[in-house]
Amino acid sequence: MRRPFLYICQRTEMRFQKLPMKLNEQELLAFFKRHDVNKDNRLSWDELKQAFIDLGVSWVSWTTDRAMLQADDNEDGYISEGEMEKLIQFALKCKLTIK
Repeated sequence: MRRPFLYICQRTEMRFQKLPMKLNEQELLAFFKRHDVNKDNRLSWDELKQAFIDLGVSWVSWTTDRAMLQADDNEDGYISEGEMEKLIQFALKCKLTIK
């Protein structure tokens, strides 16, 4: 299984530099599902925030709030399986990459 969070490195002057890695929809889905810490098949605000931190997002709380507003259709405070597609579309629209 390919692990999307692995870093692609480029050798430069005897140092390694992390290059951003774009994720497709399937990789984003797997990435977000790995952040479902309590395995209840939904992402809480805190779990989503940690996912954005791991993606290297600036303005993490703001991004988490915006993602929740866009993807949480029933406004229960969680991103459920049925709402995951909207979260992925939000992430793609924001051009999120693993850094």
